[in-house]
Amino acid sequence: MDKFGREIFGYKKQEVNEIVKETIKKTEELIGRIKKQEEQISALQAQIIQYQKQELEYRNFLEKTAGNPEKIKKDALMEAEKIEKEARNNADRIISDAIERSERLETKSIKMKQSIKKCRNQLRTIIEQQIDTVEQIEDIELED
Repeated sequence: MDKFGREIFGYKKQEVNEIVKETIKKTEELIGRIKKQEEQISALQAQIIQYQKQELEYRNFLEKTAGNPEKIKKDALMEAEKIEKEARNNADRIISDAIERSERLETKSIKMKQSIKKCRNQLRTIIEQQIDTVEQIEDIELED
C-alpha cells in the first residue's frame, strides 16, 4: 500500500484509480492472448485432420498405381508413417507448447483477478472508514 500517496481523508483517489485501470487493462490483454492461443490450437488440430486425409488419399493412390504394387505400397506406407509420425510430433509439440503458455496465462489471469478483488476490498474498507470518519465529524459538529 506504499504505492499510493495520502490525502486528508486517505489515499489519493486518482492514484488508486490508475492502478485499478492498469490492472484491468493487463487482465484484458491476458484474456485476449488466451483466446488467440486457443484459436491457434484449433487451427493446428484442423491441420492434423487435413494431413490425415492426405495420407489416406496417398494410400488409395498407391494401391491403384501400376508396376510392382506391393513394393510401391510398402514404400509408400513407410513414407506415410514417417510423415505422419513427424507431423504428429510437430503437432503434439506445438499443441503442448500452446497449452503450457495458455495455462501460464490463465494462472496470471487468476492472480490478476485475485489482485483486483483484493484491491476492491481494500478500497471498500478505505471508503467505509472515510464514511465513518465523516459521520464522526458530523456528530462532533452537531454536538457543538
